[in-house]
Amino acid sequence: MFFRTNWINLLGIFTAVYIYGIIVALSQVSTFNDLGNSLMWGFLGSFIGIIVFGFYFWLVFITIMFILDLILLNMNRKYLLRKLFLEWIIVSSPFIYSDIKNNTWVFSVAVAGFLIAQWYRAKAIGKIIAWYE
Repeated sequence: MFFRTNWINLLGIFTAVYIYGIIVALSQVSTFNDLGNSLMWGFLGSFIGIIVFGFYFWLVFITIMFILDLILLNMNRKYLLRKLFLEWIIVSSPFIYSDIKNNTWVFSVAVAGFLIAQWYRAKAIGKIIAWYE
């Protein structure tokens, strides 16, 4: 039942990584004339990177989220934030390790977006539970 709230996580991660991609593109601007090209490639490159190169991330992320939602979440509000934080730690760990191993930042940005999205998701789940009470 709480799978319907996973869109909040997907949107949070997508937004964080997209903004990161644009900032990286803008950081490489050397002159004002390059700004237009950098903005265009920042928007386009971020989108392609999220969809194509992030395929591994999305596949693992959605699978783990589905399994952990089945295990951890129920119709009890007690410890909801703790459960979602535990879910965040379990899901984020492989991606943080990958960033450390490969010396990159993109998964760390996604993990930060995921943490913020989990907080918004807790509110949505709380509303669903209240509606059924």
